[in-house]
Amino acid sequence: MKRISLFILISSCFLIACNRNSNPSPKTPAKPLQIVISNITTTLTIYNFSVINQSSVKLIDVYAQTDNKTYSVNVNRGDTLKLNYFLELEGLRPAVKPVVSFIYDGVPMFTVSNDTSIVSGVKYIAIP
Repeated sequence: MKRISLFILISSCFLIACNRNSNPSPKTPAKPLQIVISNITTTLTIYNFSVINQSSVKLIDVYAQTDNKTYSVNVNRGDTLKLNYFLELEGLRPAVKPVVSFIYDGVPMFTVSNDTSIVSGVKYIAIP
């Protein structure tokens, strides 16, 4: 009888310990990744960009905008994002360099700027 009660006691302690360890730790809330388009001054400016997470889900897909704007998309710590960007300006050389900035938690993660009429590329960013 002692063996059975000892076995039940040890088993229940083991199950309680496993149950406590299996609960996920509290997840940090998502924070916004800001995409800032600035210095767009010429006419017929067309830009597009997309942000894709590691699960291949498009978080944002913007096309054919002509204004200086700021976009925001929520991302989690540890995410790896794929940024596709393309910016085309009228003329060979704009008066002011257009800038596309990717800012997370107040810190610039990546900035694209060029004084030619086309700026494009793909960049991977790991969110700290």
